[in-house]
Amino acid sequence: MPSLSDRLKALGMVPASKVEAPKARTQLKISDIVPGKEITNSLGTCYFTEQLYPWNYQHGKVTFLQTFGISTIADATKASQVKGENVSRLLFLDTETTGLSGGTGTLAFLVGLGYFTDQGFMLNQYLCRDPLEEPAMLLEIANLAENFSGLVTFNGKSFDIPLLNSRYILNRLPKPFENYSHLDLLHLSRKLWRNRLQSRALQDLEQQILEIPRTSDEIPGWMIPEIYFDYLRTGNAEPIKGVLYHNGMDIVSLAALFVYLADSFDSHTLAETFHPIDYFSMGVLYNDIGRLDLAESIYIDCFERHLLDTDLNISLHHRLGDLYKRQGKLAEAIQVWTTAAELEDIDSIVELAKYYEHTQGEYSLALEWTEKAVLYLDKKGYHSYQNRQLKKDLIKRKERLTAKSERKNTHVSQKNS
Repeated sequence: MPSLSDRLKALGMVPASKVEAPKARTQLKISDIVPGKEITNSLGTCYFTEQLYPWNYQHGKVTFLQTFGISTIADATKASQVKGENVSRLLFLDTETTGLSGGTGTLAFLVGLGYFTDQGFMLNQYLCRDPLEEPAMLLEIANLAENFSGLVTFNGKSFDIPLLNSRYILNRLPKPFENYSHLDLLHLSRKLWRNRLQSRALQDLEQQILEIPRTSDEIPGWMIPEIYFDYLRTGNAEPIKGVLYHNGMDIVSLAALFVYLADSFDSHTLAETFHPIDYFSMGVLYNDIGRLDLAESIYIDCFERHLLDTDLNISLHHRLGDLYKRQGKLAEAIQVWTTAAELEDIDSIVELAKYYEHTQGEYSLALEWTEKAVLYLDKKGYHSYQNRQLKKDLIKRKERLTAKSERKNTHVSQKNS
């Protein structure tokens, strides 16, 4: 009978003493994969990289040129303090963190900063190779930030800046961005593209608006915290290259989006270059920042060329009517609201009821419009709080107009008799 040793040999087993030890894996350092340098200050050291994207650099469909202004985009992002500033006074910022939910336990281990210079767009990245390097990194960022008066981010108001502020507080350092004007392009992008794009995330805008491809070095954002923790455990920095690429692309794409929007606000060819839905949304943006002449021009162009589908066409009519009302052009407003009423736009119908009640004193006609609004609202349904509240308001209006109409009719009858 074969021995146990013979049976194990037959299965391909070999003694542990004869198994070769695995070769030690080479651990790549940050400096091995990304050109940069260690910088030292009074609070320690951190790793720093920089890259220049010269003027005339093409990033997707956007060319970095020295010809764009920032006044209109400053108004659109409610950062009017920097309207008269040069673009070189703006600092573009994005962070990579150990968690996506924020909180005091979340570390921004990589901070990307970009700014326009005489030579082009400069990208700086500050990396904590160890969490102990955070104070030195924060100090370097604060020193650089002294040269700027405004921030440009994508969702930085809600995430990046609150997170960085908490890290400065925890490290007992002054918060460098506390009094800065903040141009957050996420909110502007939502206004401009919400009617057409399902997602307005930066990478989606890259693909669908700016036509920017990313290379195979790209990694999903949700993987970044895990990659950094693996790096801290193993010391192997090779995967960090993808994190630096991701952050760098976010910063440069943020700058490209800024240039694209700034150029678009000052463009005289929006109707030819913009998707019709985005063209209308640009009109809404002009309306919101008080550029009523440009808003009116876009609304009328969309109206005359029938650029929009039914839902947006209704919104167009209502907005154009409201704009005419604000300008005191009531005849034009009535015409637009009447057309919108034929499309069953309840808001425009309510405006007509208000006009005939308060301006013309024609209570019977105002009552007819109110009843029509109730009819269309019943047809639409009451799936939202706003619609239920509107129904209550319309019923009160109907009761008031009925009483006013009856009193007026009684008065007229008595006068005629």
